[in-house]
Amino acid sequence: MKEFIPQLSKELFELKIKIEKELSIGNKTNENLYQLINKSIYFLKQKRVGVPISKKLPIYKYFEKKYGITNLFLIDISQEARAIYTNTSNNEFQILQIVLEVYESHKKYEKIGGYNRH
Repeated sequence: MKEFIPQLSKELFELKIKIEKELSIGNKTNENLYQLINKSIYFLKQKRVGVPISKKLPIYKYFEKKYGITNLFLIDISQEARAIYTNTSNNEFQILQIVLEVYESHKKYEKIGGYNRH
């Protein structure tokens, strides 16, 4: 049976550490984003799965170019917030679920995906 291991992308992990330092000195500017990052990991630790994103969509192509992914999933963290993750495997026993990016609003997610182009 395969083991699923949730983790953060390098960029998201570094951002989380930065926010933890800010919070430790009383700066709560990014507290909401910090909570959303933690919720996305918790979601995956509960063995839940996100919605697959079609390879035909602009958002998929953005992440494929940026991260070299071969699959992509969307998590609705809250009514507004979204997280994007991918599954990857180095062996037959473990699948890494890597949270690539977290958005505080679906508007930011839609902009990245090219949905708001006029």
